[in-house]
Amino acid sequence: MPLPQHIREELERKRHAEHRQAERDSFWAWVRAALMCVAWSVMGLTVMAWGLHTTDQDLGQVAWRGGMIIGYAGVVVTLARAYLKAKERGDM
Repeated sequence: MPLPQHIREELERKRHAEHRQAERDSFWAWVRAALMCVAWSVMGLTVMAWGLHTTDQDLGQVAWRGGMIIGYAGVVVTLARAYLKAKERGDM
């Protein structure tokens, strides 16, 4: 026996609102991930810039390479974590 029209419409409105909320949550999760990638890149570039600024050659090399590691590793870990969370939410 089919559901009455008013119950179907109510269920449709409820599912549509849930879908909008899920899309919004997914969007903001990816925006946060993108902002974290930018933050890690800026941190890495800051350390690299300090490596260029310092007068000690050995310390400068350590800071330069450390900045590259900080920047790249931060971005990779952020994207991997965002992917796993999206998969857990059911976005993927």
